[in-house]
Amino acid sequence: MIQTIFSQNFVSDTIYHKVERKETLFSISKKYDISVNDILKLNPKLRDSRLKRRSTLLIPVFNFVREITSVEKDTLESPKPSLRLDSVYLKKRYKDNHLNVSVLLPFRSSSINYDSIKEVESLFEDRNLYTIALDFYAGVLFAIEDFKKINISVDLNVYDTENSINKIFEISNDKNIYNSDVIIGPLIPKNFEAFSNIELLEAIPKVFPLSSIPIKIIKGVVQSVTPRKLLRDKMLSYLDKNIDREENIVIIADSLNHEIENKLINIFPNSIKIKPEFEGYILPELLDSLLVDSLPNKVIIESEIFTLISSVVSQLNSQITSDRDVRLYTTYRGNQFDDPSINIKDLGNLGFTYSTISRKKNNDSISKFESRYINLFGSFPNKDVIRGYDVTRDILLRVLIDNNLNKTVKYDEQLYTESKFLYKKDSLGGLYNSSIFILKHNDYELEEIIDQ
Repeated sequence: MIQTIFSQNFVSDTIYHKVERKETLFSISKKYDISVNDILKLNPKLRDSRLKRRSTLLIPVFNFVREITSVEKDTLESPKPSLRLDSVYLKKRYKDNHLNVSVLLPFRSSSINYDSIKEVESLFEDRNLYTIALDFYAGVLFAIEDFKKINISVDLNVYDTENSINKIFEISNDKNIYNSDVIIGPLIPKNFEAFSNIELLEAIPKVFPLSSIPIKIIKGVVQSVTPRKLLRDKMLSYLDKNIDREENIVIIADSLNHEIENKLINIFPNSIKIKPEFEGYILPELLDSLLVDSLPNKVIIESEIFTLISSVVSQLNSQITSDRDVRLYTTYRGNQFDDPSINIKDLGNLGFTYSTISRKKNNDSISKFESRYINLFGSFPNKDVIRGYDVTRDILLRVLIDNNLNKTVKYDEQLYTESKFLYKKDSLGGLYNSSIFILKHNDYELEEIIDQ
């Protein structure tokens, strides 16, 4: 028997909204991404009366049934639902919620001479620890503002670690720290590990938000960045499945990457190995002699030395002709590839492919958060702002759903502005993110590769 299920929206639950000063039905509808008529259906008295400050409205929560056509009823199966954490939280229908959030960042405010405009301006010229902390903090604030819109009050305690172990231990004695529902930071691995080892803070979730450098994921620790080993293992698997052993495979690895070089050689035993020169570059004549016209050239670079990366990208791009196809890969893409002196068009010509923790969307697709940021500052948020927003939004939702974050690992992978999170339990008791994007440069754009 053939059955068709038509697409429709239905009210699955309701939440309460307390009307604030200057709010209108239109502004409230925009907050919840619904229509004014949707609100009026659950609050019919508003059709004949004015909206009153401090009054309480019922707000509908919709679920969406997608269209399934021409399927056999006997074989129709219900797929596993992809549960969004915000939907899970809204279905709990809490009227009053309060979170105590602590953020530990290296602002180094005590060492800055604010009377010197030149000195302050110089801090913002380059990406450094100070600007990273400020940008990440901006993202945290934007996320907290979003929670306030759904009636979640957040007490935010902000601490300047000054990038000092002694200062961190001093902060650990603050009474507000012990009342925290979640702690975000410190940013630096050694500082975070020192802080997370304080026994009295063991029960409080502590989020390591930005670095992929390995840390001990002990009880209470949440590593929100996918560990580098997982990124490399994922890319090794991708290369294994997608590169033909009969192609011309060239491996360029510096002296710090022997381990990953050996793994690549085990997968591609007939590959050509190139050792960089002492100064960190490849002789152009050598690279030219090892690339061929008769086969596709697949070059894998394993390095975080900028001079080597920059020279290889430039040289490989110059080798591309109508007869010579050259593609570039790496199992770990460091920040060196973000340097403006590396031409993004060159990466596009090479189809540069890598695994990563974040995916920058094309500018024709802008999230509500990005739109608000652009309206306020006149420019797109950078990756540190977005990371602060995504990490905070995800972790606060998890804390709201269950104080025991280990219980939230049952939920599906969560995708936000640029990051996604799928937490797994570590053997030492903490949680680590296992989500990975595989991206490929194509001209000036980035394509996501879905690797099954």
